[in-house]
Amino acid sequence: MKTALRTVLVAGAVFGCMLWADGALGATVHAAEAKQVTINVNGEALQFTDIIPILDEDENLYVPLRGFADRMGYTINWTTVDEDIVEIEFSNGDKTIRFRTDSPKAEVDGQTVDMGSEPWAYKNNTYLPLRFLMEQYNLEFTWNPQYLKTIPSIERHAPEVSKAAEPKTGALTDRILNTAHSYVGVPYVWGGTSPSGFDCSGYVNYVYSKHGISLPRTSRDMYRATGTSVSNPQPGDLLFFADGGKSITHVGIYIGNNQYLNASSGNAHRVIVSSLSSSWSSRTYVGAKRVL
Repeated sequence: MKTALRTVLVAGAVFGCMLWADGALGATVHAAEAKQVTINVNGEALQFTDIIPILDEDENLYVPLRGFADRMGYTINWTTVDEDIVEIEFSNGDKTIRFRTDSPKAEVDGQTVDMGSEPWAYKNNTYLPLRFLMEQYNLEFTWNPQYLKTIPSIERHAPEVSKAAEPKTGALTDRILNTAHSYVGVPYVWGGTSPSGFDCSGYVNYVYSKHGISLPRTSRDMYRATGTSVSNPQPGDLLFFADGGKSITHVGIYIGNNQYLNASSGNAHRVIVSSLSSSWSSRTYVGAKRVL
């Protein structure tokens, strides 16, 4: 077991609370205008921006699983069970946790463990209770109540809104992103259009087609003939790049937090999560389009 880590929650210095309603969940949210939370691990600041930890109505803290894994150096793998359920494997190298998004039970090194609640799908991300991760990975957490008002507080179990009032796009985006994540690691193959190998547009086309959305075959045609241009991409939007000229040469799927999924023909040569802040991405980025 790794040496216990001391985790301290701190928050962005600038905040001004406002009250807003989350229509998708029928929940009331108390949110800070500056959506930023930092978790200090052994003196190293792990900053969450936009996709940040959240509290339920009982002040239980949940963390976004992919963001937590990226910042802790843990590995995470996704496998699609069906259009609504994903199986996730999460590991720090010493201990592996496997769970499905429809169950509060997890398998930890072959033993069944109760996580305390089902994984929480919120804002196109999967959240787990921090306390469960603390217990399993021997993390030590110091709670400071003064930061409560800087963390969004959401009524997870608020009365459900009617089906007619539920926005469909959010649920569809969740399913598309879950599918997209499940193919991370698939090798890059020029002209590839299947899970045995993808090129960039073949990957995007395949993911969206599994949810009934037809896109042009090439990234250039996707950019020219599909969707609406947006200046601030949201999860599920398509990102386009032009390397070496004005013509579009690459496409990826935005997942939030300045990151996108794509079939990379570079050194990785596989489906990976990339950052829009990387030197290649920032140099070649052309824009985003919304197709949902």
